[in-house]
Amino acid sequence: MPGSHRGPSATKVACTTVFVVFTFSWLYWFQADLLAVAQHGLSHGITSYNRTLGALILTVSLLLVQLIVYALTRLERRTHALTYLPSFLLLAFVSSVSSPFKWGAWLWAAPLVLLLWAGAVVLAKKALPFDYNSHLSTGLLSRLLWLNMLQMGGMMLGVAAASNTNAVDHFKAHAEVALMHGDADKALRVGRRSLESDPTLTMLRIFALSQKGLLADHLFNYSISGSSHDMLPLAGSKSSLHIMPDTLLWDYFGVRPDSIVARANSAGINRILGGALTTSQYLDSLANDSLASPAWRDYRLMGLLIDRKLEPFAQRMASSSALDSVLPRHYREALVLYRERIDTSFVYDDSVMTARWHSYCRYDSLYPLKSERRIRLEEEFRNTYWYYYYQ
Repeated sequence: MPGSHRGPSATKVACTTVFVVFTFSWLYWFQADLLAVAQHGLSHGITSYNRTLGALILTVSLLLVQLIVYALTRLERRTHALTYLPSFLLLAFVSSVSSPFKWGAWLWAAPLVLLLWAGAVVLAKKALPFDYNSHLSTGLLSRLLWLNMLQMGGMMLGVAAASNTNAVDHFKAHAEVALMHGDADKALRVGRRSLESDPTLTMLRIFALSQKGLLADHLFNYSISGSSHDMLPLAGSKSSLHIMPDTLLWDYFGVRPDSIVARANSAGINRILGGALTTSQYLDSLANDSLASPAWRDYRLMGLLIDRKLEPFAQRMASSSALDSVLPRHYREALVLYRERIDTSFVYDDSVMTARWHSYCRYDSLYPLKSERRIRLEEEFRNTYWYYYYQ
């Protein structure tokens, strides 16, 4: 029958097109950085992932799997899309792999899905002769085509559900890859408006902001997670690097932590935490190191603000005579807060920031309901140190 040949042909072309476009796009734009992190970890840094080549090879490989499945099953017409399920299952598996590798639910989920699929294939094969005798229309706008598109859509949703779609994991991977390529601006755009974060993502944003000279002006534009210990991947830190080499950090500061420990040991100073420095110890050690870059100062001061330690922050600022200069925004906010709420005798004059602080304080009387006040404060003061301090 002529129609029976044209119909399946249009269906096959449509299914192949949808599969190739979805798979390549999924791998190239959405999963590329996570795959780079996973491959780096699983190969112990021996190999690296290429976004374009990786997406192309995986797409072609998965398409070959479908062609093999079709050659074995010869599923046509309304069930032709089922030949793509093994390929979609492999795509979901690849998109969920992380380092260290764990099988997780895949040990039982994958065999179960394949078993159910095999049953569906058997039933579809038995019904195929009747399907050829059906009166479903053919062509690009046919019911036959859209029945297959519905199945393809369901499998694509399955890939999204089974893959790693955790927002913070994606943010971290994107930021690390961007920083590896020297693109601090791109790293800072990742998840900029999201309230989700973790210590590693905060560490990466701190590094990117410091590179741009904006750490003390814009850090609290982002959601902060963790403490000052997590600002660098050192002893006691909850943050870590997965693909970006830590040498980028130590080269930026000008001094490696292990060199500081080695010098301390050679000078007869007691070992620090068994030879491991904490973030605060590392930053403080840079104060008297001629090789250190000035970046450590903002790191140290912002660490105090992250920990909400306003008194030592104010003392450091006063002792350095920095109060007489034009200060970054978050420093000014913190100093006004310290003077208004902790030590009224502290001398710091900033009429503009003080007026804004008084505006912040008026929200207590303007919005007696705590829930409404929080919403209004978030709208107006979400990017201030005051909002972070009291949240």
